[in-house]
Amino acid sequence: MDDVQKILSGLPKIDTLLNSDVATGHIRLLGRSAVVDICRGAVEWAKRRALKEGIPPEVEQIVARVEEKCRQARSRILGPVINGTGVLLHTNLGRAPLGKTLFEEIGKTLGGYCNLEIDVLERSRSIRGPHVSNLLAQACEAEDAIVVNNNAAALFLILREFATGKEVIVSRGELVQIGGGFRIPDILVSSGASLREVGTTNITTADDVKDALGPDTALVLKVHQSNFRMDGFVKEPSLRELARENLEGALLVSDLGSGNLIRSSSGAPIVEPTPADMLKEGADLVCFSCDKMLGGVQGGVIAGRSELIGRLRKNPVMRVVRVDKVTYAALQIVLTHHLAGEHQKVKLWSLAMAGGDTIFHRAKSFVGEHDLDPGQFEVVDCQSTFGGGSTPGGDIPSAAVRIHVGLGPDEIASFFQRGEPPVIGTVKEGYFQIDFRTVLPEDEAALAQACKDLLSLL
Repeated sequence: MDDVQKILSGLPKIDTLLNSDVATGHIRLLGRSAVVDICRGAVEWAKRRALKEGIPPEVEQIVARVEEKCRQARSRILGPVINGTGVLLHTNLGRAPLGKTLFEEIGKTLGGYCNLEIDVLERSRSIRGPHVSNLLAQACEAEDAIVVNNNAAALFLILREFATGKEVIVSRGELVQIGGGFRIPDILVSSGASLREVGTTNITTADDVKDALGPDTALVLKVHQSNFRMDGFVKEPSLRELARENLEGALLVSDLGSGNLIRSSSGAPIVEPTPADMLKEGADLVCFSCDKMLGGVQGGVIAGRSELIGRLRKNPVMRVVRVDKVTYAALQIVLTHHLAGEHQKVKLWSLAMAGGDTIFHRAKSFVGEHDLDPGQFEVVDCQSTFGGGSTPGGDIPSAAVRIHVGLGPDEIASFFQRGEPPVIGTVKEGYFQIDFRTVLPEDEAALAQACKDLLSLL
């Protein structure tokens, strides 16, 4: 019993740990109660270990445990990450990078009060975001447009307004699952509409759609395969084919998903249809995401005929899914660049449009300028991709720094992921590598330090 008391008496008090430099350095970011829990957990860990081994605990070990657990907790705080995956629209890493310039411009607009819902000239209340609606209408070559908080909300609002209690025709080959496990059929049913599947997984024709039309049909939904491709014995009707059919009053709606606004003639490395293409082919409404190929913040756009958009604005669900002033300000800036043909001023597209040779030169310069051994940090050709549910199978020539330092790729990946900021790369051909297409120039110094810290472990 005396030995047990001796062991327990060596445990530090929680207040002592809280007042240590280690704990106080983390309290501001994690919050006091969270650090208190970590300190208690560290003491309990030390107590169990000490009783098992019969040795009084060392305070230094407990403080080190507090430091380790606090660092683990800090890794879950929203913060910067160096993206070395080559995936431009990495959903886990925040999708479209926005760039510091965008936030500087947003600050000029929203640093104080703003005219979010007021017509200054008329001195009267106005609708929210009319200028962004005008910009979107221009970009989509539509009569009108609105913004909601994501594309799933956009589709839900359309279904809620036009298809509650009625049928929606969808090809079986387009009943897709989107990010986070959400499925098109689930969104459809949640809106109060009924799903009418037509065709088969690989073959659907315009006649299949036409034969399914009936008095309860509210709309025909055409879902763009933005996150997968089917090859081989496959067929599906285009929007143009469906628009030529007599849909007996049913609306034709295109869920485009990725939201590309750039024509291939503008230097885009990947060709994807635009909202304007869908509307020209005969869609009454088109919806898509703002934080994918558009290169903006999270949001969902609905564009199309003015009378239909007007009905959506008045639907009570619009209040539920509306966006805030930050979203409007960001979209206003991004859309202005696109409409001016200044696509590369949008951070996503400045990365996407850089030539493969340019990326290779950047990677080579990085290795040379930071005195890294080219035998350990080899520059190799690779392929980047848009990702984020966009352009499946579309690769963009790029270059990566492949690391050969006598450690396994998983060990290297784990080391980089524990850094501040974390560095996320990929494993190719048995080696860990960092694709420089998605490494921002301003992150190169931190990446170089991480590489040198890795070498110090050897």
